[in-house]
Formats: sequence, structure tokens, C-alpha cells
Amino acid sequence: MTGEQGEGGGNIHRDNDHISSGTPHIAKQNLQQQENEPTLDSCCSIATPMHRRMQTVAVAWHCSSFVIFTLFNLFLLSSPFCWLLIIPYLIYFFNDRSPANGNVVNRYSLWFRSLYIWDLYCEYFPISLIKSADLKPTFTWEPQEVTNESETTSQIENIKNNGLKIRIWPSNYHINIKRRLQNNDSQTPKLELKATGPRYIFGYHPHGIGALGAFGAFGTEGCHWTKKFPGIPISLMTLVTQFHIPLYRDYLLALGITSVSRKNALKVLQNNQSICIVVGGARESLLTEPNKVELILNKRKGFIKLALETGNVGLVPTFVFGENNTYQIFRSRENSWLRNFQLWIKANFGFTIPIFYARGLFNYDFGLLPFRAPLTVITGRPIYIKEKINNPPEDIVNHYHELYIEELKRIYCENKDQYNMSDVDFNIVG
Repeated sequence: MTGEQGEGGGNIHRDNDHISSGTPHIAKQNLQQQENEPTLDSCCSIATPMHRRMQTVAVAWHCSSFVIFTLFNLFLLSSPFCWLLIIPYLIYFFNDRSPANGNVVNRYSLWFRSLYIWDLYCEYFPISLIKSADLKPTFTWEPQEVTNESETTSQIENIKNNGLKIRIWPSNYHINIKRRLQNNDSQTPKLELKATGPRYIFGYHPHGIGALGAFGAFGTEGCHWTKKFPGIPISLMTLVTQFHIPLYRDYLLALGITSVSRKNALKVLQNNQSICIVVGGARESLLTEPNKVELILNKRKGFIKLALETGNVGLVPTFVFGENNTYQIFRSRENSWLRNFQLWIKANFGFTIPIFYARGLFNYDFGLLPFRAPLTVITGRPIYIKEKINNPPEDIVNHYHELYIEELKRIYCENKDQYNMSDVDFNIVG
């Protein structure tokens, strides 16, 4: 059996040699065809651990959630049995202005942000959140002010003696629940959460294809935001068009994600909630290229004006290493028809469509899921703006803008060697 295989293999080898010497163009075509054929190396192994598969599913959910919600809405609209639920919701949907009036602070759900799926999402790349400096908390626990000490004491005694009385309706029977107080309960002051510190505007760079690190670090608790920045609730800001999809809008609001309009950002800050803005925006996504840093920042001064008009705000530059390595992108040339078309879409619809690819759900060579590229999100030192300035002069805006760029460059230069970016220049191209 072995001898026959060897002999056959030898004949095949000689045949290939004969073809190569006689018709080289045919041999070249055969080799190209063999290279283009999928191999087992480009497919997921059956032995892949379940935990790793769950990480992939978590990222696939995030990348396709807006499509899934859109299809689910179409299904509900096509089913008359669901109209009894859809009609009241649509009335609420068209009247509620939470994505635009700062009401995200009341829709923000720490429980939803802490779901296990977000841990899996951050473990996929993985995403790390590192702070260069401690930030003063916006909220701290302070002793609760007692306006009437005698009234408070009488309430404690009433609960201690009588307990809680619950009536079993519609009868006249009651259930008495007595509470045993500790000896020092009446002497321990009650604490309440008060806004005593500044709010923060985190500027995220670079944008990449989908700001994947921003979602994991600022939009969820997958990187343990509340443990690393206690007392600083955060809202990630994104395009307002994403809030036009029913149900998906409420899904984003529960994560604390809200629209990036100036009016809404000002309201969120006034409600003592910090925000994260991906400063480069959609235009910067067209510049995405692996192992390259090109930022759109020179003319992006709106977030500086926002901080000055709010007052008691800290500007925190944030750089993420690895964001541009999560996708391969076809970068269109300047002034080409494709670049002009992409810019036209951005000007008319608020977003653009870069041409990109990475891996698939079951393969590694092509698809729309990002690569498993480590993302390290590093927050810088805060630039505090104490006084509120309405209509700030241009020279003051430029001053804080220069300070912001200097701190952003410092983060990059001090950490680039550690993340294999020592040969990559920091460029601001627009």
C-alpha cells in the first residue's frame, strides 16, 4: 500500500514537472487556483474552547445588533398580533426625547452595563483600560442633612416599637413586621450621594472603523469602569441616526450611550454625567490603516468650546493602541470618485462607509468581524476648566486645544514603544 502510494506520488510529481516545463502558464494558473482555495488553516477548529466561541458571539452581536433590531422591528410590524404592543410603544417612541435632552442619565442602567456578555466582548480582543492619573470623583458620599432632629428620632422610635404594618386588602387584617435596630443605628448619620467634583469630557483617538475600544471601555463595565473611576458615571456619544431605530434606541440608552449633538452633550454635563466623544468622527475612519496614526483634530474644537461653556469640567485626552489593527481597509485616494462619494454620504447622512474586511464567524480570512487585536485604552491627565465662559473667545479655545494636543502626544510618545509603535509617527492631518 505504501509502495503504491509512493509510486503514484512519484508519477504525479513527474507529471507536474512535465507540465511545468512544457506549459508554464498552465502551471501558474494551477498554483493560483490552489492558493485561492480555502484551507483548514483559515477555518475555526472544532477544538476551539466554548469560552472563546462565546467571546466571538458577543462581538458578533455588537457588530450586527442594529441590523438584528431593524429586522425584528420589521417582523413586529408585519405581524398583526403584535400591533397591540407596537402601537403604544410607537406613541412613546415618537414623543420621548431622551436621546436628545440629556435624559440618558435617568435611562443609564449599571445592571445592564454589567452583563456578562460585555465581559466576553472585552476579553475577545482583549481590551484594557489604563489611567495615567487619578480623577477627582464627580459624586461622593456625604452625610445627609437632618432638617428636623426630633421628627427623625420619632420616626426611628415608631419603626422600632410598632414596626411595619401591611394591610391584606380587601380584608381588615394586618401583618406587623417588626424591625430590630442596632444600638448605634440612631446615632449613625445617613449618607447620600452628592455632586461635589467636576464633570469630564473624554476625547477618544483614533476612531478606527467602529470605535470598538470606546464601546468596551466607556459603553460597558467590561473593563470595570466604575472600579477604576469611582463616582464618575459616563455616557458614550454616537451618531443621532442610531436612535431612529425603535427598541435599538432603548438598548443604547440603557448602556448610557446617547447622541453626540451639542445640545444633548450640554444637558448631560449639566446633569453631572461625564461624556466620551470620538473626536475624529466618520472622516477619520476613512484614514484607518494598520500600524498608522493619522488623526483629524486641528479643526475639531467643538468639544473644547463645550467644556468652556459648561465650566467645572476636565478635558481628558484618551489614546487607544490597536484600534486601527482590528480591520483591513481599502483606503481610497484623495479626490478620487470613491473618496468624494464617501464624503458626500457623510455630508448628507451623517456617516460614511469605509470599505473594510477582517474575519468571519467560522473563518479567519474574510468577513466583517474584527480581528483579535489587543486594544489598550489609556486616559491622560485632566485639563481642568473651572470657570464657565459663555461664547468663549477664539484665543482661549486655541489655548486649551493646544494643551489637549500636547497631552495626547505625551500619552502616545510615552507608551508607543511598549505597544510596538516605536516606528510609527503621530500625525494630525486635518
